[in-house]
Amino acid sequence: MVRVGVPGVNGRIPPEVIQRIVRQNFGRFKLCYENGLRNNPNLEGRVAVRFVISRDGAVQSADNGGSDLPDAGVVSCVARAFYGLSFPQPENEAERGVVTVTYPIVFSPAN
Repeated sequence: MVRVGVPGVNGRIPPEVIQRIVRQNFGRFKLCYENGLRNNPNLEGRVAVRFVISRDGAVQSADNGGSDLPDAGVVSCVARAFYGLSFPQPENEAERGVVTVTYPIVFSPAN
């Protein structure tokens, strides 16, 4: 099971837009988690990814933003999956700057 928390956004892209794009790409994150479940069928916890969206909408960096999931391989896999996401540019030319987001995703085995 995969659940998302509320993203913390510092910048000019609305949180609901970021959340929609992340939800559309759940398959990437679920695959990372399913790989971790093969080693530990009871694996569960929160992966918080801190990522930076550049002026062109691409993810320029993504890393662990305070995760408690006890599998570093899954955490790094989820963080790497954010690199493939594409976000809109801020609409106002004067406000175009980087956007920093911390995004929590909670993983737990299906019952």
